[in-house]
Amino acid sequence: MENIIKSIENSLQGKNWYSALVLSLILPDICAKLEGSDESSSARYPKWFESYLGQKYNGFLSGNDCYALRCAFLHEGSSSIESQRAKDVLDHFVFVANGAHCNKFSNCHFGDPKYDGKDFLQLSVNHFCQDMIAATKQWLNDPAINKNLSEMLEIHENGFSIGRAIKIQ
Repeated sequence: MENIIKSIENSLQGKNWYSALVLSLILPDICAKLEGSDESSSARYPKWFESYLGQKYNGFLSGNDCYALRCAFLHEGSSSIESQRAKDVLDHFVFVANGAHCNKFSNCHFGDPKYDGKDFLQLSVNHFCQDMIAATKQWLNDPAINKNLSEMLEIHENGFSIGRAIKIQ
């Protein structure tokens, strides 16, 4: 998990916003699964988000809307969640590199059919990713979680060894 967190931090430092956002959006999925849940991703992701970020984003972003964003962005590259089954309140997301965080717009008319009459949320990609990191670090403090961390995918930079006898390069 530390490698994923470090990758997000490095992406933020390098202003690689898309990489940071993708990795941040998968954190609740990974964390909820490592808790041992047999529920579907669509059930466990929103619960994890509400547990660890619900209070911070209360009134702005629900666990279901965040899961809908995860699905729309990771599978379609889209900021629109209008067609996502998990959608709760919002229709669209707008991410900014620098600027206001958690600006919610409801049924506004700007002369842009993409946003007119829609409910959308503007988020600072940096703040959002930092919030996901903080929530994950809080989650990592649970000793019961540590036993499952070995199940995570690991990239072996110097090859891979099985025991002492077999080394695969």
